[in-house]
Amino acid sequence: MLHRFGRRKQKGSATIEFAIGFFFFWLMCAFWIQVSMLSYISGIGDLAIAQASLHSKRLANSTEFLADFQRVLADNDSLWSYVVQQDNFRYSIRYLNSFDELSALTDKCEPDTDSDAIGIECGSSEGAAIAVYRIDYNAPKIYDYFIDTETMFSRETIVIQEYQRDQFSLD
Repeated sequence: MLHRFGRRKQKGSATIEFAIGFFFFWLMCAFWIQVSMLSYISGIGDLAIAQASLHSKRLANSTEFLADFQRVLADNDSLWSYVVQQDNFRYSIRYLNSFDELSALTDKCEPDTDSDAIGIECGSSEGAAIAVYRIDYNAPKIYDYFIDTETMFSRETIVIQEYQRDQFSLD
């Protein structure tokens, strides 16, 4: 009876709704995967900087720091470890002699982006009671759609080197 009064059967509206809905569903899934990957990167970055600083602050040999980062990043055996590339991590350590040097610090200690080196040390560990450990993750270009990926993830930790603790004072 409604058909007689001008309502005609609509065809194709379900197809249009599905096409529009599926596109937004796909974007939501892609965003969810990116957020999951970012949380995983954050977790292994935190683990790497914590373990490396915990181990290295007790040793006078500064080369252990770079080896600890490599080991922690290589030892993760998660599903995401096949997606996250170790070459996208950059890490550094800066040695400082006093609290005044730390408060005056304005520049970053980071590897040159043009070189193949992923780790660098700034300053000398001799007599340096303070160390600033830093780790960065640069994401592949696929993530430019949702987040600015100049540096997707960055962490810094300020540590009192235990083997140089007698050198540290707030004066």
